[in-house]
Amino acid sequence: MGNNYFRFKQFTIEQNDVSMRVNTDGVLLGAWFSLTHKSHAAILDAGCGTGVIALMAAQRLSELSAEFSVGAVEIDARSCIQAQKNFNSSSWKKNLAVYYSDFQSFALYANHKYDVIVSNPPYFNNSLKNPSQTKRQARHTDKLSYEELVKGSKVLLSPGGSLAVILPAEEFEAFGKIAEKYGFAQKRKCRVFSKMEDERPIRIMAEFCISENKKAEAETSLCIMDHNLEYTPEYKSLTKDFYVKF
Repeated sequence: MGNNYFRFKQFTIEQNDVSMRVNTDGVLLGAWFSLTHKSHAAILDAGCGTGVIALMAAQRLSELSAEFSVGAVEIDARSCIQAQKNFNSSSWKKNLAVYYSDFQSFALYANHKYDVIVSNPPYFNNSLKNPSQTKRQARHTDKLSYEELVKGSKVLLSPGGSLAVILPAEEFEAFGKIAEKYGFAQKRKCRVFSKMEDERPIRIMAEFCISENKKAEAETSLCIMDHNLEYTPEYKSLTKDFYVKF
């Protein structure tokens, strides 16, 4: 069993008895997604778990302005409580808020818009389910399908806003088709490889926005480990503001 906490450079994540602990996917997305440069920026972490992406967003936004807000939606009660504790122990507690809700209901009843929605969503569609209910909710699309995430994001995003996600590479095409169906255009895309010698990516990070311009920006790639199983300079550069070891 891993530690019940994960220490970053500017905050610590307590993660005892939560549905999903800190993982590479969340940290990659939290470091990669594009920040808005609006004054009083508003960002939403959809399915926040321990709150790690929300806290990364708060750290990044705090370097631009003191006036910002980061919301976090979580359906699992224990994770919601843990995220709130993590927010309260951070330097940005006045800028952070956690909402105990399923994303679909939140999209219907929220009374404000967001400039960016970030999500490390559940992605197992047809696989064997974990006996733990909380892990099923966090990992499987039963409680939040791709279509529900995209549809709700369209409602919640302000004009010019964007949706950023990280997905297994084999799931990305299906997600992209759903995003296109709801009028989203791909804005950025990064193919993530575990090792340099790998032929296929393990994850894809992407940003989508509502736009008449359907032309996507150039795709990029990122390798986590080099041939010697050391972290690559590119991975270190992306995450160095967060990981203590870098």
